[in-house]
Amino acid sequence: MATTPNVTSKKDAADEDDDTFYYVGVRASPFAADCAVFGLPSKETSALRSRFPLSPSSTNVVNGIMLKGTPFSVINALAELGYRVICSTGEAEILWTLQREC
Repeated sequence: MATTPNVTSKKDAADEDDDTFYYVGVRASPFAADCAVFGLPSKETSALRSRFPLSPSSTNVVNGIMLKGTPFSVINALAELGYRVICSTGEAEILWTLQREC
């Protein structure tokens, strides 16, 4: 008795590749009044800058922007743009990693 091998069709393989995500980072102390955001596309940077002013220490951020707003306010604003926190690390200063589908 012959068995048929388990073959994945092209459609099934394409569906597996549909899960494309975009990642950003938010770095701050949970008690801070400002936070750094890294990896935002220019459209989303503009959206956040319309809600939160740039922090005076924004010149110290490489590859990101420093916003005058609590980290949880910024994370909540990013949630409105479709981002979800997937992990965090740190103690006195925390880096939250957020993702959204592309």
